Amino acid sequence: MKSFLPWRRAGLVCLALGSAVAVQAQVLQLKWGHVYEPASIFHQQAELAARKIAEQSDGKIKIEVVSSSKLGQEGDFPLMLANDSMQIAYVGQATLAEGYAPLNLASYPFAFKDLDHVRKYLASPLLADLMKGYNEKSGNRMVAAVYYGARQVTSARPLAKPDDFRDLRLYVPDAAAYQLFATALDAKPVTLPFMNLYNALKKGEVEAQENPLGTVKSKKLYEVQKHVLLTAHVYDTLGIVIGKSAWARMAPAQQAMVEKVLADTAKWTNVGVIAGELEDEQFLRGKGMTVSAVNRQLFLERIAKRSTPEQLGARPGDFARLQALATSSH
Repeated sequence: MKSFLPWRRAGLVCLALGSAVAVQAQVLQLKWGHVYEPASIFHQQAELAARKIAEQSDGKIKIEVVSSSKLGQEGDFPLMLANDSMQIAYVGQATLAEGYAPLNLASYPFAFKDLDHVRKYLASPLLADLMKGYNEKSGNRMVAAVYYGARQVTSARPLAKPDDFRDLRLYVPDAAAYQLFATALDAKPVTLPFMNLYNALKKGEVEAQENPLGTVKSKKLYEVQKHVLLTAHVYDTLGIVIGKSAWARMAPAQQAMVEKVLADTAKWTNVGVIAGELEDEQFLRGKGMTVSAVNRQLFLERIAKRSTPEQLGARPGDFARLQALATSSH
């Protein structure tokens, strides 16, 4: 019996180690990548969601949030999600639309009348239908949409009406909807690495740019621009997307829990972004920028004469469905 005991102890040790490995294997480790700074509300939402998901999964789903483009650039995220080199990401609607064009519906200039219209869209069957279409085509899982902010124009000289944009050297991101905004107003769209924008504005190589006011503030563009024109030509959103492989590794109950946590925390973020926009406007006024309202109808009419949502990839009938939301009671 004595000669057997060491082997028995060894067997117990192996069994214990095997159990530990099995428990460890049951923990799903995920990386959530994004391009925003740690101080941003989007990073805060991701951290909040990660804590809630860890709690509600009894520690079986652990999410590491990786900020500031450390995992890559946003344009690379859909592929990285698909090949499982990251598992969750914030991806802008214009980038998502490169893989599923009907999502460009919400990026069409002046598609939304106001913030209430955006709120209705975020909670609508129309967006749920578009998300389903994206999921089916990409294989990834878009589980929620977050309000990113209204894109406004800043410039070195005053702008008030569509004709003021003629030949204006206007920075816009390299995405179809933003390019359309510039070309429909006869501006000269300029695309360059975002990190170079400040210096290009400072040197006068670019006269104007468009971005949410939070970006104007965080990148200190108020130092090289004098005017803000409140066009709100695009109310931007971000998709929260989970990669195909990561989604498949979750049990159905876990999928439902994760989806609910992400949708709930997205609502918290939406409120914060809207409040932040009002604060940003006051901040920029305090920095000496002239902030002006605009007759959006004049711009909408010009855009509508030059283009259609369908040219950006919107499905027939979707734009009418989107406009009907503006007057709905929900």
